[in-house]
Amino acid sequence: MKTFCLTAMSVLLLSCSFGALNAQNVKEKVCLDNTEQFSITSEYVKGENYLIQVGLPIGYSSSNKSYPVLYVLDGDYLFGITKGIADLLMIGKEIKGIIVVGISYGKGVFAWSIKRTRDLTPGHDTIFAKGQNTGGADNFLKFIQYEVFPAVNKNYRTEPDSSAICGESLGGLLNSYILWKQPELFKDYIIISPSLIWNNKSVLKLESEYFVNHKELNKAVYLAYGSLDSKEVIISPATELIQMIQMHKYIGLRLVTRVFEGETHMSVPSVAITNGLKTLFKP
Repeated sequence: MKTFCLTAMSVLLLSCSFGALNAQNVKEKVCLDNTEQFSITSEYVKGENYLIQVGLPIGYSSSNKSYPVLYVLDGDYLFGITKGIADLLMIGKEIKGIIVVGISYGKGVFAWSIKRTRDLTPGHDTIFAKGQNTGGADNFLKFIQYEVFPAVNKNYRTEPDSSAICGESLGGLLNSYILWKQPELFKDYIIISPSLIWNNKSVLKLESEYFVNHKELNKAVYLAYGSLDSKEVIISPATELIQMIQMHKYIGLRLVTRVFEGETHMSVPSVAITNGLKTLFKP
């Protein structure tokens, strides 16, 4: 295992700005304490080598405790944010100790944007992603279930039955898809600004199909978006899904929703992650 060196866009921009002022003093990347990373070449997403980033809670090495795991999609830019927020909340005893695992590519912003569009989308959309490689969600879920889970549970002290997943935008779309397609994969869900317009709102149809045979859903779901996000792509379909869930009144489901006033698609993740962690991981 290697210590994870933060390469998210925000830190790269910060490093570049600092380097312009004092280039001779910048010799190493910014690294996060209590982090490790390893790679997995997937058998389910052919030829793809993923970077798995692991953020351990403070005191992990000096205890024998096991911890819930929060899996974070789009780890290339959300792992560092989520790890930092989780650390502050754990220090302040506002959340219980958790392990944060980022699923990343580690190949730069351009590769990330292409690969995430493939992995995080259920089915093909001919309007919003015409000509792009999409529809790889089911293979990506097999990668998570059969390759990521075993590696993390083998190498770290985890509570496998207490895992959660966090995703924003297309990541929120995938999390919504998992909730109705394979809800058993995770105990809790953080869904931020989900792109539910995808493929003619196919996830909303999936929820309706799920309800035909299931009246119980023993999950905690936190769903949030910003008030300044796209009404067509994010707000309207997310509101529709929330209303459908509330109407169906699933037994055992704890649904928490938030609309953050004044926040956009790009600004909402930090506040939504903070609030989502405090909602799902109360000490």
